[in-house]
Amino acid sequence: MADYILTYSKTKFYPLEPIKADIKIIDIAHSLSLLTRANGHFEHFYSVAQHCVNCYKEAKARGYSERVQLGCLLHDASESYISDLTRPVKKNLSQYFIIEEKLQGTIYEWFGIGDLTQEEQEQVKDVDDAMLYYEFKKLMDVCIWDAVPKISMEHDFSLRDFASVQREFLAAFNKLTGGVKSYRCVGIDACRGKWVAACITEEGFEVKKFDNINDICIHYNDADTILIDIPIGLVEDSNEVRPDAFVKKALGKKGSSIFQVPCRQAVYQESKESARAQNIAVLGKSLSEQTLGITKAIRQVDEFLQNNPQWKNRLLESHPEFCFSKLNNNVPVFENKITEEGQRKRLEILKKYYTDANKVIEKFLTDVQSRRKIDDVVDALCLAVMGKMILENGLYTMPVKPMKDTTGLLMQIVYAKE
Repeated sequence: MADYILTYSKTKFYPLEPIKADIKIIDIAHSLSLLTRANGHFEHFYSVAQHCVNCYKEAKARGYSERVQLGCLLHDASESYISDLTRPVKKNLSQYFIIEEKLQGTIYEWFGIGDLTQEEQEQVKDVDDAMLYYEFKKLMDVCIWDAVPKISMEHDFSLRDFASVQREFLAAFNKLTGGVKSYRCVGIDACRGKWVAACITEEGFEVKKFDNINDICIHYNDADTILIDIPIGLVEDSNEVRPDAFVKKALGKKGSSIFQVPCRQAVYQESKESARAQNIAVLGKSLSEQTLGITKAIRQVDEFLQNNPQWKNRLLESHPEFCFSKLNNNVPVFENKITEEGQRKRLEILKKYYTDANKVIEKFLTDVQSRRKIDDVVDALCLAVMGKMILENGLYTMPVKPMKDTTGLLMQIVYAKE
């Protein structure tokens, strides 16, 4: 793979010659939440991200500046791209220090703290050393120094789910910086046998129609998030659980917008009659006309993911009505989305999070010269906006611990919290 690594966001990153625009906080947060401290020798998994979050909290408790707090949060960010080495080995590999210093400096510059003063750098190091001491004391019952460093608060060294640590890391970053540095977020919805995709970035937006999912994923291969309103992950027996019932319950009276998802065997049938028969045989339920109407789209997405495993659990399922409720203080929008009032209310919600929401719709209408299916592009834009919120506030799933189907696809609906 030449001299690059492929990151969580599918970015080709060159650790030896880092490009600032390739540095993505979601990659750093995700990687560090899965990297262990102490080379895995603590009594339980304790991630670099959890260490960094504790350092940030300690700096804040000490009253250090937000620049120093951010420095503490990001002080091990280079490890997300080059990993770490145990100290005895590291000190004998002088070239590693040169690579690490260059990369860490580039990361600090990208996030606006490349000019930390000597005093600020010493504050970061002092916090880092203090956390190191208490980690070994708590997790190995070993005092690594005779002098006991002072700390300003109690810290959490417990075993934690990596996803919750990732979310806390991202939330701390966004609190300190006021949002993501850059983003490219895509939302996709089915549209009369085709697909509409809305892409929003810090510089503008793009809204297009596509013939198939493959073309969309090629076009937006560098997206930070890409959410789609189509079932991903299909059950093959009655013991497997999809998220639909959980979301339906969360939406209350608006739960009728959640369609029944057919089993995989039914999706691959060629006729409605055989699809219904298969679903009855596997799940004991028939299929509605509404569900049968989206079966071809479900099959297209499932086939794409089976043939393109690099997109598995990267192209993610979400649901516009559930997202609108999350963007509206957990209150669903009850007006029908195909009515003018329903569309107006949804756009008013979106404009609170993305000020150019109306311009996206106007561009779509100009290009397609039709006002009959505005609801599809509104839904696609909603998912793009939710993708941006996921970058800022972290990714949550319904249910909290989703199952995987037999092909390894997570059966989940993703969203972010305000």
